[in-house]
Amino acid sequence: MKRVAFAVAGLALVVGVIVLRDTGGSDSTLPTAPPPPTKLRPYVAEQVLVPSPQSRPATPTGVIARGGHHKIQLNWTGDAPAYEVRWGERTKLVTRAGTQLNGLVNDREQQIEIRAVDSFGQRSQPARTTATPRADSAPYTFVDRFDAPDEPDLQRWRLAKRTDCARATSGDEDDHDRLLVSSSCGTRAVTLRSRTPFVRSDDESRMVIETDAPSTGGKLLLDLVPGPVSVQGDPVPPNTIRATISTDAAGNSVVELVPNGTAVKALPAALPGVTVRWEVVLTKNGTQLVRDGDVVATSPFVPQWREATALFGFAALAGDRIRAGVDLIGYRTAKADAPPAVPTPQVRVDGPASVSSNPIANVTGGQLRIALIPSRESEPVTAVRINGVVVPLRPAVEGTPWKPGAEYPAVADLPKEAFTDNVNVQLVTEERIQVTHTDVELTGPKNPPQRQSGTPLVDAKPLLADPVPEVLDASGQPIENGAAFNRGRVVLEIRINALDSSVAGLAGFEIRLDGTHVATVPTTADGPAAAGRWRISLNTAAMTPGAHAVEVRAFSTDSDVHPETGYVPFLLKP
Repeated sequence: MKRVAFAVAGLALVVGVIVLRDTGGSDSTLPTAPPPPTKLRPYVAEQVLVPSPQSRPATPTGVIARGGHHKIQLNWTGDAPAYEVRWGERTKLVTRAGTQLNGLVNDREQQIEIRAVDSFGQRSQPARTTATPRADSAPYTFVDRFDAPDEPDLQRWRLAKRTDCARATSGDEDDHDRLLVSSSCGTRAVTLRSRTPFVRSDDESRMVIETDAPSTGGKLLLDLVPGPVSVQGDPVPPNTIRATISTDAAGNSVVELVPNGTAVKALPAALPGVTVRWEVVLTKNGTQLVRDGDVVATSPFVPQWREATALFGFAALAGDRIRAGVDLIGYRTAKADAPPAVPTPQVRVDGPASVSSNPIANVTGGQLRIALIPSRESEPVTAVRINGVVVPLRPAVEGTPWKPGAEYPAVADLPKEAFTDNVNVQLVTEERIQVTHTDVELTGPKNPPQRQSGTPLVDAKPLLADPVPEVLDASGQPIENGAAFNRGRVVLEIRINALDSSVAGLAGFEIRLDGTHVATVPTTADGPAAAGRWRISLNTAAMTPGAHAVEVRAFSTDSDVHPETGYVPFLLKP
């Protein structure tokens, strides 16, 4: 513990901070903000006690390394707040006893070191291992490993989203040989639809996805729908198989299998960024959901349909974003091929009639897929006007209920007037109907595979976690919410713990009490920390009764990473 005069609040806390000044004669009067500090100088005011580094953390044990297609998965045993993983010239910080290294060259051995990192940045001796990535050679009737330079292949896939809030693209940085689904759509699932039908074989059929979704705070939805559906709504269409894997913010996961499914095995905590193999298995006796070879849910449901649309959905918690890596999607079923594809037109619902439409050459047929939500009890919409021509509208899955607030997937065959680059759609009804999704499928002569380039909406740059401060009583115990503390000694506990696949290095944090700087704690003893828990003693005897507040601001060792701030108010008794 360390004591310094409390009256020296507000002293400089950083070194190496450069303030940029304009010397080029500009008449701008706006000051230039300095970059955030990347190195902190310790400081403690009077009547404040801060912890100091103790012995170094123990070396991780029980390391297991498994090579996969362009990747290596690692697990180990340890109780440190963070770990540093090194391979080749690369390093990353993680906060769980496991991680995945992506973007590796197959058949090239990797030398790997893993060190425990404590809350002050002290490092253990390394645990060492080796592993070699290997190509996946398992047999599939249909498979996509998403390792082409531009993904996805539009001959095979469509991304369905209700607003322009998501992308499916080739990965960036270490994810360059994966498909990335990135989204800011919140809790509404974005759906990767396979254009290759899932056709059941006579004995056992499997739909397989290898993905790191859902990570902490999200959902993965796996659907087999007996009809031309593009989005995954609620309720689930009749005779549809849906497996839902939901993970909370702490990484705890649960599964649901419909119809009539039962979870049979608890799931291990999700490791951020680590690929899991999920399989929906259809047998003569029922349906199973399998995780990395273990059956985790079963249902007695045996579908009567022969062919289905395969949908893979990704959703986040409210306010969160998605960055989901997909390594593989495949079928072990009867053989089937995707229909030939031609360019996808732009679809407008009740758009301006004056928008010009240019014919698309060599189109042989087309289909409108649309999702509707009625606002009140009414008769279903049975017709739609497409580029001025009225055509029948039918449910995408027979037996789907038409009821207020429920999404109703429907489909219409396109007239030849709609074989154009702009398709205008109008519902033939006087009712108030919400259209949540539209897409058009055009088919024609077989063309070379189409691919889609682009960049993910969510980048891979590691971030700091928010510091979470809490004021405790003198014995270090919480008190009832909103209760006042006796003046004297209180304990400020600060927790920083990110649940990401890789986190930014932590340079340390500063503490302000009622706006006055009272402490700075560096966390770079051997290198940056990443997470931890610290307890600081504050003497409040000389403070006035009433409301007070503590602000904690954490800084990274990377100047491009934004600092993060946490606040906590508390009351003192008279």
